[in-house]
Amino acid sequence: MRKPFADVAIELAVEGAFTYGIPDRLGGAVCLGSRVLVEFGRKTVSGYVVGLKKEKPEGIAAVKDIVDVMDAEPLFDEKRLSFFKWMSSYYFSPIGLCLALICPPSVGLKSKKRFYPAQKGDEAAEKLADTDALILKACGNGISLPALLRKFKGLPVNAAIERLKKKGFLTEVNEAKRPSHENLERYIEVAGEPLNHDGMQRLKKKSPASALLYGHLLQYGPCRLSALKENFNNAGSSARRLEKNGLARVFLRQVSRDPLKDIRGKEPPSEPTAEQWAAIESILSSVKKKSFSTHLLYGVTGAGKTLVYLKALEEVISAGRAAMLLVPEIALAEWPAAYLMQRFPGMVALLHSSLSAGERADEWRRILSGEARIVVGARSALFSPIKDLGLIIVDEEHEASYKQEEGVKYHARDASVLLGKCLGLTVVLGSATPSVESFFNAKKGRYTLNTLSRRALGLKMPEVQVQDVRGKHLRPISEKLHCLIKDALENNGQAMLLLNRRGFSNFLMCRECGFCFLCPNCSVSLTMHKKERALKCHYCGQNSPIPDTCPKCRGIKLVEPGTGTERVEEEIGKLFPSARIERMDRDTTRRRGSAKGIIGRVEAREVDILVGTQMISKGHDFTGIGLVGIVSGDTSLAIPDFRSAERTFQLITQAAGRAGRRTGESKVLIQTLSPDNYCLKHASQHDYEGFYEEEIAIRKDAGYPPFVRLCILRLEGRDELKVAEAAKRLSALSNSLLGAKAFRRGITILGPCAAPLSRLKGLFRWHMLVKSAEVWAMHEFVRTIISEFNEKKKGPIALMVDVDPAMTV
Repeated sequence: MRKPFADVAIELAVEGAFTYGIPDRLGGAVCLGSRVLVEFGRKTVSGYVVGLKKEKPEGIAAVKDIVDVMDAEPLFDEKRLSFFKWMSSYYFSPIGLCLALICPPSVGLKSKKRFYPAQKGDEAAEKLADTDALILKACGNGISLPALLRKFKGLPVNAAIERLKKKGFLTEVNEAKRPSHENLERYIEVAGEPLNHDGMQRLKKKSPASALLYGHLLQYGPCRLSALKENFNNAGSSARRLEKNGLARVFLRQVSRDPLKDIRGKEPPSEPTAEQWAAIESILSSVKKKSFSTHLLYGVTGAGKTLVYLKALEEVISAGRAAMLLVPEIALAEWPAAYLMQRFPGMVALLHSSLSAGERADEWRRILSGEARIVVGARSALFSPIKDLGLIIVDEEHEASYKQEEGVKYHARDASVLLGKCLGLTVVLGSATPSVESFFNAKKGRYTLNTLSRRALGLKMPEVQVQDVRGKHLRPISEKLHCLIKDALENNGQAMLLLNRRGFSNFLMCRECGFCFLCPNCSVSLTMHKKERALKCHYCGQNSPIPDTCPKCRGIKLVEPGTGTERVEEEIGKLFPSARIERMDRDTTRRRGSAKGIIGRVEAREVDILVGTQMISKGHDFTGIGLVGIVSGDTSLAIPDFRSAERTFQLITQAAGRAGRRTGESKVLIQTLSPDNYCLKHASQHDYEGFYEEEIAIRKDAGYPPFVRLCILRLEGRDELKVAEAAKRLSALSNSLLGAKAFRRGITILGPCAAPLSRLKGLFRWHMLVKSAEVWAMHEFVRTIISEFNEKKKGPIALMVDVDPAMTV
């Protein structure tokens, strides 16, 4: 029996689900997991069916009907719905926004306001003022506000619209439109009965080029005109001639875009070693059981974790199931995609934000239809509607980029584990420098630990030296690093220089009065970009020209004391004028394909020295790097966050791991002002477990993860005083709750206080850190605070919640 009502989670920041009727015309098209169009208030929005029922809820007089179903099949089932409900509860986000993660923006709705005359509009039009009458007439068939503004330039359009709405002459409607992203291409095929021998001879005599094209169409069937133009002279005119004579038909066909078309297939570098086979068999043993398990694949840099992933993926796909490989950086997606597309042609989908809207829409539809069985992509690919999933792999699981900082603030690694639990499948987390939390879980037996202790090709780990640069007036490149680079180049090797700070200088100041150029929107200094002659904020995007004089004292002695990758690139160019130098950071990789081009040139040995930020430190299998120089080993140590030492160790170890992957002897030099720091000591010895033991002891003493859970409550607003007042109310509320018996045990609060970045993108910020050994207690406490604070909220102050924050600053 058909269930006439559906609970729909709206794709807006509203809690809960809303009941809608299922009209007869939609029949059985509406089911659990369907994405539907509904009217919500005065808007038409998309939503997701999260429940079906026979009766409408008591107390509701009438319900609206669902307008339409947006997809041919449902996007999730009961098991996946339980996962999204967990996300909604755990990350304090409305269920509709969590479900919206399934669809990339390119397959969502675009809503546009349009204005229409009300029924009484025509009757009274002659009584209106000239401007109002003109605008009402222009709205006859519906028109958008931008179109009205273009049509009546110079007239007070907005004021007229408000007058007409107030008098009831004009109706405002939010119309939803789905972007089609159609990719139509012209094709040509033979029309009617094929020519016989005599007819073909006549055509050949009259137009040899047309006869040649006609013969090709007879042999191969419909062909894309653009492809024919590459192989046939005058293909366009020949096609027109054939169409005019009724011998061919030109038509439009929808063609899927292929983001993998420019990627060449690759073979794996070698056969698995004994250690690799042991890891592969351990993972596949779990896959065959079809029950939930999590594996931590921990291996030194160059141990061949990617080969383990690929072999495991092969077996899963060969067994008829689907799989997913998440990577932290878009540039890291192409090597595994290149191998998998050769092994499983047509079955690999690539999903990340650098694809065009049309490409993302096409890839998403291939996944939904079941055509694609392997998804390779960044964190958002986790939510793609792939069916029969058997394996999820999270490469470089320690990376902070797996944490989403806007909207639903999920962590893709943690969400992968919970999705695996909900679906009953195997999850593999891989890293040479696992997060402290993941390694702790492996030590406790919650994860299966698979270890790769040696490099795959039997090569030595690079020799690492720590250079103490305290008390020295040091240019970016020390004399020692200069000599090492020179030796590497003379031995026909490549060098890589890491500095995790882009730009030329991280600030610009006046030597005469000490004025520092600060961002007007954020509490940070502006970074100088010399080539672009600009001062930029790396948080809000503020951009202004570099001035010639100080705005405070009009002095001309402006100095750039800091160092960024652009300055290092310039310095290296002076020291090695004949060297081929590339820089890889966010400034040089904005254009699509630019990162791929740089990586390709390094691999082809067309680059002698690669300079870059953390982008160059992870995952890349560079074959010719014989030297890695860490220009400043202290950059991330200075960040006031409990993970600073961990991030520094990971960055240095990962960067060092790019050296000596195919060469014999290789070296790493770390320039530092903190040579005695324990994370640098262990990084120089390739000693992850030694670092872990020291770090875990510090975490336990200080009460930080993995021994407690954290949640940041952040207040944001444009009025500094009102935000500070709201912080006082938040403090009073939290203290009163801590006095209650239910929250007395196990909750610790730090703050509230002004955030280290006290102003960001024009918003003033205060924050409070909640710590608890019991996750349920922390959630109950935070949920109560949110509810009571919002009830008594004064003014436009936003309370943001970040569970398991990547950074506490």
